[in-house]
Amino acid sequence: MPVFSYTARDRSGQQRNDSIESPSREAAIANLRGQGLLPLRITEVKNKTDGSASFSWNPLDYRSIRPDDIEHEFHQMAVMLRSGISLMDALNMTARHCRIGARPTWQDLTKRIQQGSSFTEALSEHKIFTNFTIQLVRVGEQTGHLNTVMDQAAEEMKANRKLKKQIMTALRYPAFTLLFAIGLVVFMLTSIIPEIKKLLQIMGKPMPPITQALIDISDWFLANGIYVGVLIGGILFSFIALYQVPRSRWWIDRISLKLPVLGYVLRLSGTVLFARAMGLLLRSGVVIVEALETMEKLHGNHYMASKVRMARNRVMQGSSLTEPLQADTGYMPLMLQMIRVGESSGTLDDILIEMTDYHDELLQQAIAKLTGMIAPLMTVFVGGIVGFVYAAFLVAMFSAAGGSPS
Repeated sequence: MPVFSYTARDRSGQQRNDSIESPSREAAIANLRGQGLLPLRITEVKNKTDGSASFSWNPLDYRSIRPDDIEHEFHQMAVMLRSGISLMDALNMTARHCRIGARPTWQDLTKRIQQGSSFTEALSEHKIFTNFTIQLVRVGEQTGHLNTVMDQAAEEMKANRKLKKQIMTALRYPAFTLLFAIGLVVFMLTSIIPEIKKLLQIMGKPMPPITQALIDISDWFLANGIYVGVLIGGILFSFIALYQVPRSRWWIDRISLKLPVLGYVLRLSGTVLFARAMGLLLRSGVVIVEALETMEKLHGNHYMASKVRMARNRVMQGSSLTEPLQADTGYMPLMLQMIRVGESSGTLDDILIEMTDYHDELLQQAIAKLTGMIAPLMTVFVGGIVGFVYAAFLVAMFSAAGGSPS
């Protein structure tokens, strides 16, 4: 039988949000009025037939569940829970109407809960759900505010996605430009310049120094290009291999925080991540030790994660949070100062949320500054390469033309 969520007022004027089973919308309205309720809004949320799609022409619909799916479905489930729908009904509706590839995960969650597991336990069986999400859901189950924490979890996923997108956007242009410049140089050295060399040799004229330098560079690259490629490939492979080793990755992540401009962006992004996640966890009722344990797993930067782990151990021994975080953690100094204020006043969660907004604005400015600096530098670099080649060729042409009359 279809289920309808409704908002209605009772005889005392109080607003009620709940759900009701009824064969039709009209019957549901009549039923509510028979109970002395005045329906303000009524929406069907469960159909008699299963409306789930079993086939899609889009191959991307068959990918397994992704963070974007969780972000969207958590928002939808929070709305359902606020409307009075039970968790099981919300999961069933999510499983029916979600993307085909994500459906097995939601069906498994429903099955585990039916078998007696809590929602938190069911989520922990799937690696796609982060420890942060699981912590929030656990608190929501304990406090009875599951819809609120699911909204918070979805907002955190959205914020992290936007943060990663901003950083990748800032790095995408210079990376593309650098690759384009390398490809252009290789193409000129292996294709264009050898043809220019043949043309100039046919003229039989002595080459100007700038032209001779260009040809010498081309000859050297043609003779040693394969070794250069192997060397660059070996360096990249070694870097990737070292980055997979925890100890060397710790040092790489630490050094990256000290790089000019880029290091500032990385420190700001780590600060925003810490302030937002810790603020939400503490505001939701997670104790600080468990919040720090979750925060350690959220950090992609192993150096920052190790500092959070050290802070957690110190807090367990009775230290304040401020003291261990002061020791070169990579976080911005203002946030660390405000954490001290928050601990003293008992408003640490509020302070961290405020620091999130402040440092997020700084991060936007830093990313814009980074992009603004790199774009002209890359333009000058690529333009310089092309200009050098054309200058060398034109100087040779003018030299040949000036010496041609006899």
